[in-house]
Amino acid sequence: MVFYNTMAQYLRRFSGRYLRATAIFWLCVSGLCLGEAAFSLTRTEMYQATAPVSDRSEAAQTAAFQYAMRTVLIRVTGRRSADEDPAFSPLIANARRYVQQYRAAPDSQLWVAFDGPAIERWLTQNGQPLWGHERPTTLVLLAVQTSAQTGSVIATDDTSELKAAIDAAAIARGLPLVWPSGGELQKYHIDFATVNNGPPSAFAEIARRMGSDGILVGRASGATASAAIRWTHLFQDRSSEYSGTLEGVNRAADLYAGMFAASGSLAPVDIEVIGVSDLRDYASLENYLESLTFISHVSVESLSGDTVRFRLATRGGVDSLQRALSLNGRLQPIAAGENGIQRFQLHR
Repeated sequence: MVFYNTMAQYLRRFSGRYLRATAIFWLCVSGLCLGEAAFSLTRTEMYQATAPVSDRSEAAQTAAFQYAMRTVLIRVTGRRSADEDPAFSPLIANARRYVQQYRAAPDSQLWVAFDGPAIERWLTQNGQPLWGHERPTTLVLLAVQTSAQTGSVIATDDTSELKAAIDAAAIARGLPLVWPSGGELQKYHIDFATVNNGPPSAFAEIARRMGSDGILVGRASGATASAAIRWTHLFQDRSSEYSGTLEGVNRAADLYAGMFAASGSLAPVDIEVIGVSDLRDYASLENYLESLTFISHVSVESLSGDTVRFRLATRGGVDSLQRALSLNGRLQPIAAGENGIQRFQLHR
């Protein structure tokens, strides 16, 4: 069994069949669904990974733990190069100390679950970025050419090597993808010609209706795991173009990590939330804030009518906080209050 130094090498060199098996295994152990709704890793699942293991020896097991730690670090820092960054060498070298569970998996793999809070503490104490489970969902519209003038659009039930490779790359980066169902392709009149020839911006409203935050529009030369693809990525007011089988997924993850990964020491930030009408709203809101990876503590400073002022111990500053809180639409930013305090409207 050969161990590769980087996740990029791993994804390039293993066949589409292997990538598909890896994706299927992750779906099984994590309870994910890549159908009409996007998968979303929980905080616990962010710190789980599989790694190739050559035999049952302690040395092979240690190598697998270190490989799995590299995989996790790429996912939770948002940095593709995290597995090669010397700053993470102490964490990788001591990967075994952070292992909570492990077991054999198909295809000579080892499934490993790490102590997520301990890794987060290490990242925080060492000034490294942390990209939590607050991640944009991305609709994928991928036109695959089958002849000179014809082709198809990949749907959620597609079993091609290409979709398996893209799904595996997305799982490795922790990027929630949404693939359209056959019914949705018909509903929105999406076919090969519209995706292959139409402007990507024409699909932005469809992505919003399907509950996605961003959209990847691709034109592929075939359905193999190494097919050439031209990608366009749209997110908020940003539009970018990339070339390469997995570049769409990886560049989208790079962009999101740059926007939503928090770094720096903990600092207090006050916010006001309007529209908290009863105890149920309050409890739900407090639980939501406490669930966010970059927030370590939530306290109530004051209550006035339907407005609650919270003090949050958070990483990343006010701008990062505002982007993350407004991501899923539950808290919508509104005009700042007294002394410039950040204010949000609660949406149920």
